[in-house]
Amino acid sequence: MKLFRKAVLTAAAVLSVLSANAEGYQINSQSARQWGMAHTGTALKLGAESMTFNPAGMSFMNSKFDVSLGTILIQSKVEFEQGAYKHETDNPLSTPIFGHFGYKINDKLAVGVNITNPAGNSLVWGDNWAGATHIQDVSLKAFNVQPTVSYRISDRISVGAGLMIDFGSFEQRKGLVAPGAFDGLGALAGGLSAAMPSLAPLPGMIQSFSGQVPVGIELEGSSKVAYGFNIGALIDITDKLTLGVSYRSKVKLSVDGGEAELEYANDNAKNVINAIKSFDTTPLQGLEAAGMIPAGTVATLKGTQTQLATMGVLDNSKFNASMPIPSIFSIGAAYKFNENLTFTGEIQVTGWEAYDKMDIAFQTVAGEVLQSSVKNYENTVAVRLGLEYNIPDVVAFRAGLYSDTPPVQMDNYNPETPSADCVGITAGATLYPTKFMAVDLSIGYLQGDKTSGKFQNGTFNGDYTKSAIMPGIGVRFNF
Repeated sequence: MKLFRKAVLTAAAVLSVLSANAEGYQINSQSARQWGMAHTGTALKLGAESMTFNPAGMSFMNSKFDVSLGTILIQSKVEFEQGAYKHETDNPLSTPIFGHFGYKINDKLAVGVNITNPAGNSLVWGDNWAGATHIQDVSLKAFNVQPTVSYRISDRISVGAGLMIDFGSFEQRKGLVAPGAFDGLGALAGGLSAAMPSLAPLPGMIQSFSGQVPVGIELEGSSKVAYGFNIGALIDITDKLTLGVSYRSKVKLSVDGGEAELEYANDNAKNVINAIKSFDTTPLQGLEAAGMIPAGTVATLKGTQTQLATMGVLDNSKFNASMPIPSIFSIGAAYKFNENLTFTGEIQVTGWEAYDKMDIAFQTVAGEVLQSSVKNYENTVAVRLGLEYNIPDVVAFRAGLYSDTPPVQMDNYNPETPSADCVGITAGATLYPTKFMAVDLSIGYLQGDKTSGKFQNGTFNGDYTKSAIMPGIGVRFNF
């Protein structure tokens, strides 16, 4: 009966926070070249790639056309510990893309357009792990298209601005009842089968999905197009020292008409749940009064029926939800020691405070079901350092180091994309097959501190350790 009561509590808790949330879902994957320098670029003149880092830099293009294409692959892993229990994600390889296309109209004016993935998340915990009622797997993809203009006010000062056009999609699965939560009900039904023969099939049916999530939900949807802006300025203080500042505004992605569908462990699980919802508890009242079954059994069963009925109306329903892609403010400096060696550093503040809560409204046959979960994210600060040694038209070598802080509060720590204090190291090189073509290669490794997180008033606690390896490849053309 304890497990049976736990099933009721778990179901109620899951319904109270059912949402399409994700944590720390910003990604830095807009340039294979700059990934070798820890994804710095606020104070650098990067041709078409400046559209992302600081649009003011694009006006310093040294050719009529500048094109950059590529991807940074992300292979991430999260380890979870809860006492003696250990579990590890089985995440797929993520493949965010970037494409930058710049055109220099004259010595002062340049325009361009790019497409990038500013945010994303791909995480697979598995169907029946300990936190299955919080998350089984999630896939979030956001795309940004940005037409941009850049203007040189003087030989040393430039400004730039871009219109951000964002859209995306997501999929998420989570359990609505904990793995094995109905096992206690199977034992109870077995004990009562002599007095109530109709219960005799239940133990075997429940055994067929023992240890599995009996029922879960899958959410899937695409966002409407949303708009923001990206502005920046670049100043050459001296021939060696350059300062840059840029700001990317918050963009709010909204899903209207997303689809929700219930998933069952097998046909037996579906039949058992339907049987519980329609079960007549009247005969049990006499057994409970006679002390033949534990006190409170009837009340617990009625509560379970209510919870399962609430879950049932979500099946094949539509939902609306929204979430922000946070603002990013960056300020940086670059120092050119000589014609070959450049050092740059920058500070990046991400406006995660915009993610204060997640509301999701289900449009069901029984009317609207509104669920809300508190986020209360905090702004984060990242420090990035990069070094480049370049022999023009021959080869370039790069290295980078960065640190970042988590936006999530440790007492509200959802296992969707766990956050941590992180340190990353990167390296890269560029080969020049011809004067108008460059091939960029880079690699980075991120390691997060072991982090203890609590979720849902401490009902789900554990230690998380995240890491990722991220190789990048790109090709650039100047003509």
